[in-house]
Amino acid sequence: MKTKRTLWIILSVLLVSSLLLAACAPETAEVTEEPTVEEETTVEEEEEAAPEEESEEEMEEEEAEPEEEEETGEELVIGLMTDKSGALAIYGPSQTQGFYLGLDYATGGTMEVAGRPIRVIEKDNASDPETGVSQARELIEAEGAEILVGNISSGVALAVSPVAEENDVIFIAEPAAAPQITGANFSPNTFRTSRTSYQDALVMGNGLLEMGDTFVQIAPDYAFGIGSACSFYPVVKEGGGEFVLNDTAEECGTIFAPIDTADFTPYINQILDSGADVVIVTWAGAGFAPLFQQMSQLGVFDEMVVGTGVGDNQTLAAGYADAIGSVGVQVYHYTLPDNEINDWLVEAHQDEYGTPPDLWAAGGMMAAIMVVDGLEATEGDSSADALIEVYEDDFQFEGPKGTVIIRPYDHVALQNLYFVEVDNVTDPELKFVELLQNFSPEETAPPCQLTDEYADRCP
Repeated sequence: MKTKRTLWIILSVLLVSSLLLAACAPETAEVTEEPTVEEETTVEEEEEAAPEEESEEEMEEEEAEPEEEEETGEELVIGLMTDKSGALAIYGPSQTQGFYLGLDYATGGTMEVAGRPIRVIEKDNASDPETGVSQARELIEAEGAEILVGNISSGVALAVSPVAEENDVIFIAEPAAAPQITGANFSPNTFRTSRTSYQDALVMGNGLLEMGDTFVQIAPDYAFGIGSACSFYPVVKEGGGEFVLNDTAEECGTIFAPIDTADFTPYINQILDSGADVVIVTWAGAGFAPLFQQMSQLGVFDEMVVGTGVGDNQTLAAGYADAIGSVGVQVYHYTLPDNEINDWLVEAHQDEYGTPPDLWAAGGMMAAIMVVDGLEATEGDSSADALIEVYEDDFQFEGPKGTVIIRPYDHVALQNLYFVEVDNVTDPELKFVELLQNFSPEETAPPCQLTDEYADRCP
């Protein structure tokens, strides 16, 4: 019994000891394990929380994007009117290429002005006035164009000008040269960066008066040709020259021929029969080449001085081989202006299009600069009232031809023009002309030709 009691005591002690150990063991396990579990839980929570924080940031960025869009102004639509398929299609590319590069230059590459992104809608009217009017209405009414720029043809520009006024938008004429655009057909909504053919006449007429006393003209029978011929007429007459054929204010001493003439023989014979010392040639488009070829074949260059508007590089190369030594007005040739903006244009045009800028590239760039500078002054307000106020406030700007001055009362663009001689047509770099004289903006200022209700605007 004593032995059994002893065993029972031993067993009881062991049982109590095991219970005590069991009671202590969980506390020790919880102390060592809980921090580990908390650390793992903390890591997991941090790993899960990080993406949540990123998502919130992304959501904040996404929420911020509409705020940026709100800060960006309303899109500005410009209607660019040109000719790339009609009688004057040879000029279209240089006009539009210059305009696009001009926007790039004037906006510093952003294609935005006063916070407004710019979109250009280009329309080819093939130099047809009816098409031009229809496209102008479409640009304004359907496309939302707030400014129109163009046209190659003076006839189209004259037809589009009233459309711009009816819809109270600004129209910048470039490169159309008819004086009537800012003369007899003046509209308060129409400005220009193109020169007028009267300015051409001031440059070339004065130069030619030193080369002869008697004159005859040939010109295309449409707005540009008529405007040009009737600009040369008073300049030559006032300088003491005499027209020996068609010497009236209506005919302007000129033989007029259709713009699509291919055989110039009957017109050239009239020139030769006139016996004039000087023939003034006004033409446009691809007709220059056959006209000069036929003039050469029939001996005009041997009989009289030939004065002409010096054309684009393609026409010079193709059609002036028979006109080496002829002199005349050059609106723009990339070798003539000496300024940083022209340097930029030449380099950018060469990089973008693989050629130097041609005849109307400078004018296209000037129109773009005028648009951007005007809108910067109005802080993006493209309304006609706002831009007219700016453009009529002694507005001027720097372009690839130097300073351009917009005359406030008739919107004529005073600019540098060049009297040159054609000295070759084979230079691989298209360096075809030699500068005889640079005429400043002030020297090429034509008389104010406003009429009727606007005549009182003239000083």
